[in-house]
Amino acid sequence: MASTGEAPVMVTLTVDGKKVSVPKGTNLIDAAKAAGVAVPFYCYHPHLSVAGNCRMCQVQIKGQPKLAIGCNTTVAEGMEVLTQESSKDVKDSQAATLEFILINHPLDCTVCDQAGHCKLQDYHYDYNARPSRFLEQKEHKVKAEPLGPHVILDGERCIMCTRCIRFCDEITKTSELGMLNRGDRSVIAINPGLELNNALSGTVVDLCPVGALTHRDWRFNTRIWFTKQTDSICPGCSTGCNVKVAMRDGQVVQVKARQNDAVNKEWLCDEGRYGFHRFLPARRLLKPRVNGKAAAWETALPEAAQLKGTELLVFVSPDLLLEEYVQLKNFLTKVAPTATVALAYRERSLNEVEKILVSPDYAANFRGAEYAGLVSGDLESAYNAALEKLRSGSAAHVLVVGERGILASDIDDRVLAAMSKAKRSVAMLCDETNKLVSAAQVVLPGRSILEKAGMLINRAQRLQYSDRVVDVLDGTEPEWRILSRLAQACGARLADAADERTLTVSLLSSEPRLAGLRIATVKAGGVCLKSYQPQTSAGAPAPVGEMRSNA
Repeated sequence: MASTGEAPVMVTLTVDGKKVSVPKGTNLIDAAKAAGVAVPFYCYHPHLSVAGNCRMCQVQIKGQPKLAIGCNTTVAEGMEVLTQESSKDVKDSQAATLEFILINHPLDCTVCDQAGHCKLQDYHYDYNARPSRFLEQKEHKVKAEPLGPHVILDGERCIMCTRCIRFCDEITKTSELGMLNRGDRSVIAINPGLELNNALSGTVVDLCPVGALTHRDWRFNTRIWFTKQTDSICPGCSTGCNVKVAMRDGQVVQVKARQNDAVNKEWLCDEGRYGFHRFLPARRLLKPRVNGKAAAWETALPEAAQLKGTELLVFVSPDLLLEEYVQLKNFLTKVAPTATVALAYRERSLNEVEKILVSPDYAANFRGAEYAGLVSGDLESAYNAALEKLRSGSAAHVLVVGERGILASDIDDRVLAAMSKAKRSVAMLCDETNKLVSAAQVVLPGRSILEKAGMLINRAQRLQYSDRVVDVLDGTEPEWRILSRLAQACGARLADAADERTLTVSLLSSEPRLAGLRIATVKAGGVCLKSYQPQTSAGAPAPVGEMRSNA
């Protein structure tokens, strides 16, 4: 919030006796956070307007007669603020506010999907932790009312924070939701003639601090404490939304947006959230195949090595890791330097709500392929041209790297015939039902993007780190290791790290443009490559270097 458009004007204040400097215009919730103090709140969200209706964020300002709400009070020079950590008045007020909020709330935590990650539960133990004194009959409201195809409402649990209403009014601008009635009879409702069916509708569940809004798709499917939760990146498109994925028994049971102000704030599109299962094939390739028959790796790799030195046509999946694109670049340099490379890239039209967050592609890491020097220019035209070359039968040697190296919608009879009749066709796939499995002469079992950990570059050229979401299956290999083994069969040598982390560290240490970066740095919100200055004395950016080998 700069006054000149450059450096922000800083304001110094004290919070619970701790001096802190924050930009002018910062509210007291965020100022306290900068001082290491967590002020509780329900209705406040940094990317929504201030409603000021939950009253949990009350603080005491010296010199003022009444408590103030932190969300709607901005800092002033020399201000002295006391929070629940140092003021009994604030602590008592927050406990009373929470007791009031809980008056009509049902005691159904045992069946509520939000149990275990509910701010009502957390705040009750932190700021109240005493039995309710409310003896009257609780007000009963709507139960299990569908608001749209993905979201369902339990009105009794709603605390009227209005985050969902503000999101639909201010972010998607679709205004499906509103509030009816007043007092303890207030309830969230769908506006007449509408349903909650915009492209980001599931985001309101993430925003709901209690269990009032839940996912119809995942309702009552598991307890959150029985799941394995992983911070990752959505591979649905090149926006690279930050997500937290909950898995149980090998299945995705919940996907939540993870806040990253530089990428997706705390929003997530429905296509990404509810479509994670498409990256986990139900039937998996667990063994290599040669001419349609199961084979050992020791048999399949020499067969695949016949690609060496040929005029190779390479189709590359758009959701491989940056490390794998670098590995592929090094592989082609050493094994097939005249290869033609095409990335499976197609753009689509988006509606106004989708444009808020969604990229016009299904290519999570196409920027990574560009960064590695594999592809450039008009990616869609190059991909279409490669498809036509394949369909015409003029490609004698074909390599498909990754499950979506050729998009499913493009695998027609001509593609299958060309793969079958080529002098040598090799495909690295993970889905046993992929039509290319029966057409490619050599099939090597790869892994899904959710089974790998490594780096991706989003459309805005932000380098991010995606953790492995699901456990790997025996018999499969990540594409970077398949390429290493295939290079060895061709008489060349590539990086063959002990694990994915070692491979990533190797790339960060060997690539001049990434000099000075560590995995922890990339994980912490990502790094914008457009503005990143490598910690090196070198002048112009150097080309992609070859990763070091542990072999």
